[in-house]
Amino acid sequence: MQTQHTPDRLRSSDLAYSVLSDKRRRYAVHYLKQRDEPVPLSELAEQVAAWENDKPVDELTSKERKRVYIAMYQSHLKTLAKEGIVDYDADRGVVSISQAFADLDVYLEVVSGGTIPWSLYYVGLSIVNAVLLLVAWLELWPFATVPDLAWGGVVLVSFAISAFVQTYQTRRMRFGDGVPPPELRERS
Repeated sequence: MQTQHTPDRLRSSDLAYSVLSDKRRRYAVHYLKQRDEPVPLSELAEQVAAWENDKPVDELTSKERKRVYIAMYQSHLKTLAKEGIVDYDADRGVVSISQAFADLDVYLEVVSGGTIPWSLYYVGLSIVNAVLLLVAWLELWPFATVPDLAWGGVVLVSFAISAFVQTYQTRRMRFGDGVPPPELRERS
């Protein structure tokens, strides 16, 4: 039985937050995005169990594997498939990330604890650059000694560097990137 995804339902942030509120589902989606190919249910359950128990797959006990496997089989995969996040072929025992899942990516950026949101950072950067340009425009010393074009370059470079740093950090903290899920990377 191959499940069908419903792309229209995937456009809701409420759906993303409710379905992915469960840690095992988040781990499963993260692993499936990494693999980007159909994965046997047993392999998926092992990796989720390894992340959940903070140990390598080869150190898992059969009880740890079985507990996650049963939960994935009986509940989590059905929920993810019903909502169109994964394609689950129960007859073959394989799971893959759905094509429609890309619609949810916008809701899945992970923000590390203890950091300021990028929106506030850019407000601050804009204020600093506005003050800098105002002082240069008023030709106050020592700002009057620097050409206007140089101040424009400073503003441009400050925003360009910020944009590159934000892009790098955002890509590092997405589902399916890196080895462990983002929430486990924050702990280490």
